[in-house]
Amino acid sequence: MTPSKRTPQQRDRRFARVRHVTQAIFLGSCATSALFVGYAASAAHSTTTVPVTTPPTTSGATTTTDGTTTTTVRHETATTTVPKTTPTTAARTIPTPPTTLKKVAPTTVYTPPTTAPVTTTTVCSSTPSGRVICY
Repeated sequence: MTPSKRTPQQRDRRFARVRHVTQAIFLGSCATSALFVGYAASAAHSTTTVPVTTPPTTSGATTTTDGTTTTTVRHETATTTVPKTTPTTAARTIPTPPTTLKKVAPTTVYTPPTTAPVTTTTVCSSTPSGRVICY
């Protein structure tokens, strides 16, 4: 084995240079991450949520002479107050017309499974002596 051409001091200086480069890369990535987090935090917009009131609904079911059931659903007037930027704020009401639903008996179609013919394949192989084996 041949002795190293570098002295221990040269080797130590080389390791120190590598350590300094590694530290510089690590500190640079940390600084970049911190700057990105600061930018993302300042670019984020705050959101304000407004509570929404759900109006109660009333329904009535009636059965007709042909056996079907007709359901009438009435939505009561919903009132939601949302603050505006103008000094005058007023509640807005949106009336909805009653909806009539007709129930129909569900129908299901059953298709029985069919049987498929079973097919098998024959595999043949030959030996170097010329003998053929099929299975």
